[in-house]
Amino acid sequence: MTEQGRKGGAAWGAVGWSVGVLALLVALPLAASGRLPDRLATHWEAGSGRPDDSMPLWGAALFPALIWGVLAFVVVLTLHRAGAGRGVPGWAAAVLGFGGVTLLGGQASVVRANLDRADWHEAGSVTSGVVGTLVVAA
Repeated sequence: MTEQGRKGGAAWGAVGWSVGVLALLVALPLAASGRLPDRLATHWEAGSGRPDDSMPLWGAALFPALIWGVLAFVVVLTLHRAGAGRGVPGWAAAVLGFGGVTLLGGQASVVRANLDRADWHEAGSVTSGVVGTLVVAA
């Protein structure tokens, strides 16, 4: 494989990762929608670990996807403006990797905490999921 092909493959890999993360962020809550309450707990009190805020299902699916879309767009725009068509620099891979894993882990934790609950007030804790996600992402 030529050097140009290897570097182009890295850029396409970054694009594939970005699209894959975006799809999973939206798909996770939608795939479990039959087992989720109408509103999902999306914020927990720091001290007690009890849920204290919620979003409708569409919001819980769209909000993390929007954050990811903005992050990925800023990275790609920065690479484009810097003329980094020679592969994906380490900082861009780190930002996309850490950001994607963190958002996916957070989304999975929110879905798991709300799974099979009648109301968002009954949602379980996300602490173990968030800690596990940060360990994996680091």
